[in-house]
Amino acid sequence: MSASSSNLIPKLDDPANKSVIEFVRAQTPGTKFSFDGERGSKRSRLCMHPDVPGKQMDCVDIALEAKELFATMQRLSFFCQLPQDPAKTHITCERIPS
Repeated sequence: MSASSSNLIPKLDDPANKSVIEFVRAQTPGTKFSFDGERGSKRSRLCMHPDVPGKQMDCVDIALEAKELFATMQRLSFFCQLPQDPAKTHITCERIPS
């Protein structure tokens, strides 16, 4: 089975993924992101942490499970990881320099 035919690869042309792409691309390249979602929930909260002083953090609700959002962020060239503190459940993402 090729990766293009796999249902494990997120389809970036659906509305939920399009909203992620628009939100991420509207930010500066150094912006960091985090997201969290309840286990089994079909919704996640994606937040941007600006690299520009004085700019406020902004968040959007996305109609994707956290694991789907994780895969989408990776497809958009982000490195995502869990924090070292096991009590925290959010995932942080940084853009991989090209």
